[in-house]
Amino acid sequence: MTIETQVEYRYYLTDLLSNDIISEVPFKGVSYERANRRAGAFSGSIPFIKSTKGLDLYEATMPGRTGLYIMRNGVCVWGGIIWSRSYDAISQTLSVNGAEFMSYFYHRHIWQTIQYGSDYIGVSTFAVESGIGTITTEFPQGFYIGQKIAVSYTNPIVDGVQTITEINSTTSFSFTTTSGDGSGPSTSGAVRSLIDTYDFARDLIFRASTDLSGLNFANEVIKPAKELQAAIISKERSAGVVTLQTSEDHSIIPGQEIELVEIDSELDGFHIISEVPNKRTIRLILDGPGIPFSAVPGIRTQNVQSKQLLDNVATLTLDDEHNATVGQTVIVTGVDAFFTGRLDTTFNGRFTIIDIPSPNSFSFSSGGILNVGPEGVAGGISLFGSKVIYGDYGSYTANADIGVAFENLDKSGFYQDSQIFRGFEQKTVGEILEQYSNTVEGGFEYRIDCDYDYNTASFSRTFRLFPISLADSPPEGEIYPITAFGAEKIVFEYPGNILSFTVEESAEDAATRFFVVGNIEDLSDDASQPYAGATDRIMLSNPNGRSWPLLDLAEQLDEIEDELTLHAYARDYLYEARPPVGIYNIVANGSLYPQVGTFFPGQWCSIIVDDEFVRQRLASDQEPRSDILIRKIDSYSVVIPDGVPIPEEVQLRLVTDWKVDQSGN
Repeated sequence: MTIETQVEYRYYLTDLLSNDIISEVPFKGVSYERANRRAGAFSGSIPFIKSTKGLDLYEATMPGRTGLYIMRNGVCVWGGIIWSRSYDAISQTLSVNGAEFMSYFYHRHIWQTIQYGSDYIGVSTFAVESGIGTITTEFPQGFYIGQKIAVSYTNPIVDGVQTITEINSTTSFSFTTTSGDGSGPSTSGAVRSLIDTYDFARDLIFRASTDLSGLNFANEVIKPAKELQAAIISKERSAGVVTLQTSEDHSIIPGQEIELVEIDSELDGFHIISEVPNKRTIRLILDGPGIPFSAVPGIRTQNVQSKQLLDNVATLTLDDEHNATVGQTVIVTGVDAFFTGRLDTTFNGRFTIIDIPSPNSFSFSSGGILNVGPEGVAGGISLFGSKVIYGDYGSYTANADIGVAFENLDKSGFYQDSQIFRGFEQKTVGEILEQYSNTVEGGFEYRIDCDYDYNTASFSRTFRLFPISLADSPPEGEIYPITAFGAEKIVFEYPGNILSFTVEESAEDAATRFFVVGNIEDLSDDASQPYAGATDRIMLSNPNGRSWPLLDLAEQLDEIEDELTLHAYARDYLYEARPPVGIYNIVANGSLYPQVGTFFPGQWCSIIVDDEFVRQRLASDQEPRSDILIRKIDSYSVVIPDGVPIPEEVQLRLVTDWKVDQSGN
């Protein structure tokens, strides 16, 4: 058994945004944790005394903007963020606490609506001929070749998950199928696009890293306050740099996303600001032909005198001629009446002019429910002309990216129905990923690993995704060999590299039957919500020993309506809660093979324990193998001794996974 005789730990602090190294700090009393699907913790301390003054510890350990990396014998074994610190004036000691980089995404909210997958789109006709299925939809759907879509309630020969092989038109697509020929119209069929679970996870991290830039609000009315704007009075583009001047001071910062309106057909739209020379100038990078310095009209503000809404078309009359044209943008404020008792709050917002009834009126499409007026308006304003629009709420792209890269663009092969996250819910990216990865079919695991590149003298952060289960079940009556998931590569043994070993078994939170309750939002409190139950019938009628009594547990999943989906979750939860729930606590010598840094959360390991209690468990029906324990490393924490940092104590949290470690049925 290989043992290390020399171990060196070094601790580097970096700027969280730039990842530039600030300083190296000799922490003492260090412990750190690597975790799966969450953020492992760090704690350490350092004297705040005259001899450490040169380290600039106050600025270097600033919580919330400082990255921390741990190097062990030249290998990066931990990376994260300093989130808190405390100083004791008596001992003159600064104590620092942090968490892995995954913790950052628990501090980032989804603040505008994102939809993954599409809404249902009605099917007009279907046909299958010579192995090619063709669907025609009622409306354009925007699908693309290679996309996974779900066809429902159309016809058995086309229903199910299909992969698009050809786009015939904006309303027609084709796919290969083994179904027999047939065709016809559809009165109830629908299609919608699906999303691969890995694509979902990566896109969510990407959206956070760009602060949701490039997204249009689903509804202009529900934008978070406060949206700001400034009149643009000049434009210029030279060598791909666009320079714009405003008529008044703005509060835009570099890296912020803005929208340009009515400036130039080549410039209008969303952009990221690259430079702010002064409070009345902004610059952005946009390739294209040169635009000489020229004036633009700026914002024209006019008062609204009356309003009218007829069959979803709103018309506003102003106090003077507006000189606007069809297709131009207008921003309307102060027109909606909130105390009339009617649902007429549909005039305010940003709209595209669709008609000019008269020189001092214009019309636009509105989602208003009730017709209005014509009625007089007091205090209403319409704004035309060239402007920059930006929100106090964002997007702030330059401050959102902490440099997390993706290992690859592999697919999981599991495709899920639409996922919608609404801005007002203010869910964090971290909690969405944690819940989603644990509840979708073919759920996945993830972590952020860190490394150091000696060629560039820089640290890196990589988001990695892993499947939870193997693709196929073992043959009937057999079990997976430990080589199927690499457990033979990481072995902990007692006596040997295991310093201590304890087992806790409990039936307090165990179940032989599990219920999962869903939720349909539109149902009243008096209506029955969908729910499903799964039972371990083998445990209730145990052929290998004493039968178990009914032990019930329940879980609430608010976003699930389908009972078959709820049953799949109930089955998963049931097998994770089979009695007795065993917790294995292992403290290993981190200087003996496998040493710290050679194993990671999410990997499987073998445990060999020469002990009578363990031998009896292996001989019972609680374990599928009679000679060895196989467990997955959910997390581990390392305590580093001061002075000579060996042997490190590595406390492992080990879990089972019935999807992998099971007998064939």
